Amino acid sequence: MGDVLQIRVMARTYDEGEVEKKWPALVATAWEEPRSPGRARGVIELVEDLKDRLELGMIPEDKAEAVGESIRRAYDLKLRLEKALGDWKPSEANTISYDLEEELSAAEKTAAKRKFR
Repeated sequence: MGDVLQIRVMARTYDEGEVEKKWPALVATAWEEPRSPGRARGVIELVEDLKDRLELGMIPEDKAEAVGESIRRAYDLKLRLEKALGDWKPSEANTISYDLEEELSAAEKTAAKRKFR
């Protein structure tokens, strides 16, 4: 690493449209339309915004009870992913990324199969 040039290992969503296709119920829970410009809508942002809305009581109680634990687990995985990347452990981060996506898919399945108000 140079004095001015910084080298980073990072995770980024390559196609935000895939997030909307894969987890539509979670996307609807996290983000209201219309889409605001400037803020990315990737996997990491989905997890962050779901966690924020959960903690602020912005998710209806019945839905929060159904998917709240999955959201918390996803957020913990996001933190572990960021730590692995910060520690220059891309292989570990890759494994965690699959765990994170699986957790989001579990939450999506729960949210999609139940009718919430």
